[in-house]
Amino acid sequence: MVTISIAEAKSSFSELVSRTAAGERFVISRRGRAVATLVNPAELERLERSASMAHRLALALGQNSALLEAVERREVHPAMSAFGLWADDEFKSLNDEIYAGREAASKPGVDL
Repeated sequence: MVTISIAEAKSSFSELVSRTAAGERFVISRRGRAVATLVNPAELERLERSASMAHRLALALGQNSALLEAVERREVHPAMSAFGLWADDEFKSLNDEIYAGREAASKPGVDL
């Protein structure tokens, strides 16, 4: 994916549209920060279909729909959606295992 400034995008918009229609993707930046992306309609449809399938899969796996909606609204980080898929006892077991591993690693070994 090619990154271009807003000024570059303005001056060559027609060319960018033609290149995007042919399958190229462009990130448009302002002051070095990405603010927009140009993709062709088929790519946008594919991305939206993938997002929809991921959403349906998360719901089928038992994810909290309110949390997924908060992720979509960008109120919480997408990584937070993983937490709702674990049962409390699974999370506690994993937590205990991590702490036991850290404790064992911090104790010096004894050479006999």
